[in-house]
Amino acid sequence: MESGLSQTFQEEFTCLICLSYLTDPVTISCGHSFCRACLHLSWEDSQVPVLCPTCREPSQQKDFRTNIALKKLVSIARQASLMKYLSSEEHQCVTHKETKGIFCMENRIYLCRLCSDSHEHRGHRHCPIEAAAEGQMEKLLKQMESLWEKIQENEENLEAEKRVITLWKDCLILREERIRAEYRTCYPDLSEQEEEHIERMKRKGNYYLDKLWKSEAMMVQKSKQLRKVYHELMAMSQEPYVVLLQDLDDIFRRSDSMRLSKPLAMKLEFYVLALSGLSESFD
Repeated sequence: MESGLSQTFQEEFTCLICLSYLTDPVTISCGHSFCRACLHLSWEDSQVPVLCPTCREPSQQKDFRTNIALKKLVSIARQASLMKYLSSEEHQCVTHKETKGIFCMENRIYLCRLCSDSHEHRGHRHCPIEAAAEGQMEKLLKQMESLWEKIQENEENLEAEKRVITLWKDCLILREERIRAEYRTCYPDLSEQEEEHIERMKRKGNYYLDKLWKSEAMMVQKSKQLRKVYHELMAMSQEPYVVLLQDLDDIFRRSDSMRLSKPLAMKLEFYVLALSGLSESFD
């Protein structure tokens, strides 16, 4: 009976997208709950109304608040799994035969109560293993939230740059048509000069177009880098607490680096100056 009840609870705490423990769970209008990150990725390219990944019921919302009660219950379940793992005989303190329920922040190792009071560890920062795991999880979730915001910001800049590239190409075509029209009207005998004029305009226009393409390419590359780190953080958030207590400084550093360095769309003033440069007067 107890085993069946435990299995039922396990299913309720499972995200039906990633099939792992719910991480930062959100409950959508139909009542189903998912990891926030799983919904972000599932609904990223969808317009409102979005569909529930499980029952396909439409929802008018894409942003939801964390289900605090469910998050707490999942945390209790994950803590229980961690303590069950550490209380097994193979993970007990060899010296004192006690459960290792304390985490040493400096050495990032598990200690029993007596070992934490030893001369070797007395001066180190300690906390209960459950609290250390919860702290690591919260830090991980904040990194993911911040990184997701940067991913969306970069996507907006990328879309804006694509629109400007299209606009710039249209401007070059219109500028060429205008030059030809003016030559036909005012200088019908200067066909050679007309072609030279158009060639100069195209060289200058393509110079700026090349800058736009390079800017777009940088944003595409940054998008891939941001998403790669986000998926790494997401995968880590789905790991058992015993894995979360490992040293995650490297992935946090890379996440911070990704958030702080991102290409920006070129300033509007750039296009105004460039466009004025194409408007050469006739001699």
